[in-house]
Amino acid sequence: MSDAPAAPMAAPATPPPPPPGSARVPRPGELTTGWRMTLAATWAAAFFAYAAVWKTSEELGIGTWWLGARSSPTPVIVRIIPFTIIVVIGVTSTYAMRRVPWLNLGGAAAMAAIAIADFSRSTGLAAIELAIAGALAVVAVASFAGRYRPAPPGTPAVASPPDE
Repeated sequence: MSDAPAAPMAAPATPPPPPPGSARVPRPGELTTGWRMTLAATWAAAFFAYAAVWKTSEELGIGTWWLGARSSPTPVIVRIIPFTIIVVIGVTSTYAMRRVPWLNLGGAAAMAAIAIADFSRSTGLAAIELAIAGALAVVAVASFAGRYRPAPPGTPAVASPPDE
């Protein structure tokens, strides 16, 4: 045996791919599953809240810009604009993408723009729509806390499962 120290082993540049059939390793910046489901549930609640705005608009006889007046309703394609935004953002919130919180903030901004356009026609309904957009924005900002963080230097990029 020699008294010379052993040469240090070089760490691999990239972690090996996970074995077939194993779970996908989340990337830094992606939301945890719980936060993705929370965002999706929030957008589902917004869908029903906008349905309530629609019904209230019909009951009061005060048309929003996207519904129009009773005597001259807007085309169906215009009426479903808020619902289309809600469904698209809500569904994409469930995907494991890095930009989901930003996408949700953009969706909340789009909903706020819809609400602001209603202030000229019906202040009360516009305030409700703005409150919905505000709630969406609050949850989107809170979701930034639910992102996976990069591993600290010196830790393995892929943790191996414990031996059983």
